[in-house]
Amino acid sequence: MVDDDKIFNVHTTALLSVAISGCGKNAKITETVSATQNYTVHDIRGKKITFAKKPERIASSFVYADEILLDLVDHQKIVGLSKWVHDPGLSMGYKQAEDVPGIVENNLESVIALKPDLLFVADTAKKEYINSLEDAGIKVYVFKYISRLDGIPALVKSIGEAVGEKEKAETLIKTMNIKINAVKTKVAAIPQKQRKTGLLFLRFGAIGGAGCIYNDILSTAGIEDCYQQARPDAQEYTGTSRILSKEEVLKTNPEFLLIGSWSQGGTYQNSKDQLEEIYSDPAYAGITAIKKRQAIIIPQSYVNCLSHNVAKSIELLHAVVYENPNGA
Repeated sequence: MVDDDKIFNVHTTALLSVAISGCGKNAKITETVSATQNYTVHDIRGKKITFAKKPERIASSFVYADEILLDLVDHQKIVGLSKWVHDPGLSMGYKQAEDVPGIVENNLESVIALKPDLLFVADTAKKEYINSLEDAGIKVYVFKYISRLDGIPALVKSIGEAVGEKEKAETLIKTMNIKINAVKTKVAAIPQKQRKTGLLFLRFGAIGGAGCIYNDILSTAGIEDCYQQARPDAQEYTGTSRILSKEEVLKTNPEFLLIGSWSQGGTYQNSKDQLEEIYSDPAYAGITAIKKRQAIIIPQSYVNCLSHNVAKSIELLHAVVYENPNGA
């Protein structure tokens, strides 16, 4: 990732050719200008990566880096993205990705076949895998894996610098902040007693709590995360499961159940079936959201987006809870 103090230079060489046609006072002059760009960045490893020109065959293996790239570069320059960017349950950029058919699998053969001149990989990838990619002659930019709302601007910035689109990245960040602040203004106008409370269920169960993206997004959208009622001391992820047990869920009393719908390619049950199981469980009968049958099924992308599209996630989540509580 590149700090402001790191090297990021653009040298432009203008090649001017003048063609003169005609004669006398009717002579015409045509100018053709071409530019060569050279710039250097450092990824999260501190590895120096130099480009003679902006990359033209870009690949990415992480859905949220995919979403950022889709708004930074011409899609013809993207040779492959992760398969999950095409999943409407997980990705906010699935419609944008329709014209990028290439899929990046997490194996050397898949990446080599795409012939990328730049590949984006999160720092959670195994070092041996990254080394193999670089040994194969692939230029790899390793970025910091993030899990919090406040980490998104730095991710957008680093990817923008790597593809030579620093100004576009800054624009994405600015636009994101404007949209988020607009929602915060709406939330600030709601009296504290009228703020909605909710508990988020994903395919594995109830999840949330301070220190994770789910809580960040819910809170910013003006929804009190009832997860804290069960685990008031929950902070950053420490390796233990964040999924609440049934006994812990009974310690909460949300007004709304938020069901994040993502079956992971059909691996997990339909969210409607999951909700019916919750409604029919007599142990949950005393919870306000159950008694009033106040549940909202939303795409999981509304609550765990880690790209600049999080602004849209927050806008939509706020709207479905405060403006259209009967459905997303």
